Amino acid sequence: MTIQFGNRTVSSTDISDFETAWMIEDALLVLEYLKSRNRIVLGGDILTEKLEHNYDSWYYNAECNQSLRFNVECSIKVAIEYISNYIQANGTDFYVIFVVDN
Repeated sequence: MTIQFGNRTVSSTDISDFETAWMIEDALLVLEYLKSRNRIVLGGDILTEKLEHNYDSWYYNAECNQSLRFNVECSIKVAIEYISNYIQANGTDFYVIFVVDN
């Protein structure tokens, strides 16, 4: 999958028919793109540079009594914090799989 957002284009790597992984250094751009499309990020998984699951992940529980906009913004904030902290602690030799609402 390839997305173009602003003046940047990034491509993912297909893991299976149901999973696509983004380089962790492109993850913030992908999150901006998802936010612009009003998508709630329910969580994500971190993969090694060899595209293997390492069981590092995060999740966001959407609040059904809140607006879509609230949940989009909160879910993106949680994802950005997790990914930023992960990069700071571990570097950028990783990939991210996002779990996004329908």
